[in-house]
Amino acid sequence: MKAGRFLLGALVLGLAASALANETDALVAKLSLPPVSPTREVIVTLPQVQAARAGMALAQARSQQLAAGVHEWNLKLGAQQRKETAGPDYAESDLALERSIRWGGKAQTDRDLGDAGVAAGQSAYADVWHEAVRSLVVAWYGWQRERSTAAVLAQQAALAQDQLQVAARRVKAGDAPRMDQLMAQAEHDRAQAAEQLARAREQMQRQELQKRFPGLAVDSVPLVAATDAPPLPGQAQDWLQRIVGDNHEIELAEAELRQARLRSERARLDTRPDPLLGVRAARERSGQDNIVGVYVSIPLPGAYREGEQRATLALADAAEQRLAQTRQRVEAAAQRAVLQAINAVAVAQRQAAVQQAMAHVAQLAGKAYGLGEVTLTEALQARRAALDAALAAEVARWDAQEAVTRVLVDAHRLWAAEEGGH
Repeated sequence: MKAGRFLLGALVLGLAASALANETDALVAKLSLPPVSPTREVIVTLPQVQAARAGMALAQARSQQLAAGVHEWNLKLGAQQRKETAGPDYAESDLALERSIRWGGKAQTDRDLGDAGVAAGQSAYADVWHEAVRSLVVAWYGWQRERSTAAVLAQQAALAQDQLQVAARRVKAGDAPRMDQLMAQAEHDRAQAAEQLARAREQMQRQELQKRFPGLAVDSVPLVAATDAPPLPGQAQDWLQRIVGDNHEIELAEAELRQARLRSERARLDTRPDPLLGVRAARERSGQDNIVGVYVSIPLPGAYREGEQRATLALADAAEQRLAQTRQRVEAAAQRAVLQAINAVAVAQRQAAVQQAMAHVAQLAGKAYGLGEVTLTEALQARRAALDAALAAEVARWDAQEAVTRVLVDAHRLWAAEEGGH
């Protein structure tokens, strides 16, 4: 009975996870992101990612070094001439082969230390990859904001042109003072200047994006019209658990703690020095005496080894505290990211409603001015309020999409680092 309940629970969890994954895949398509697979290739070639990959190769090499050990075979050769006061001279020679031996579990500890270094290298690579993706997301949405701002200002410049034409017709017909045309012309010039400045900012942001992420398919993503920001699927707690439960910063801190503890254990084992074992052969008195023997050399430990052990213990304690600090920071950042995504979507929806209302007011004010029902000043005020609302709505929309994308990236649902860096 219990087994059946367990299987049923596992099935329910599996179906829920599958449903969340499907919803996430559908969500990615709504976030105006660059193509997923080509962008992954761009991330792979980034200098910081390549440097982290080299760090993994370094960790592998260090692991092989530790497995082999620092001790090597030593070959000793000697020759001497013996002279006796009342006798002949003798040629003598000796040969020795020796090597220190790791004992007391040191070899296994070194292998474990090498494995821990490899794990730390892989976690460091994944963390660098993750930070590179975060940087890409920030730069990408920064460009999207500038693109949409330029588009909104271009639309406002066109509306200002229409307003100028209406004012000119009314002045020509004698229904409005000359000052209205001058004010409309000034508003038109201001709108054009704002559009030009926005275009320049958009170009600079685009160039910076292409410079930092060469090969990124910026031209493959059209600027979409304003739409509702897609909310996060599932529950906030699920995203928090996913982010904290599979986090490269925590994994790296755990690997560094394991390394520190193994180094401390290695230092403890080193308080018993490794013996040096050797075999020796000698030929004395021109071959009259032939000697074969073995010998052992054992260093006598002193205060240095004890001090090294205490130092590594302190480093292990510090690594444990860094792990606790990392957990706290990651949990706080995850909670902030999820809440920010939820709130940003809500703000974007409200700003979109405000934008639609103000656009309608501005449209009515423009028509009313054409009919002489309101002054040009009132029409321009309505148009500027609509512009402010439109810009705020665009910023809120992209803020929401960036916040949602940040959660997907932190939860490894988008551009996740591959296992082992392959």
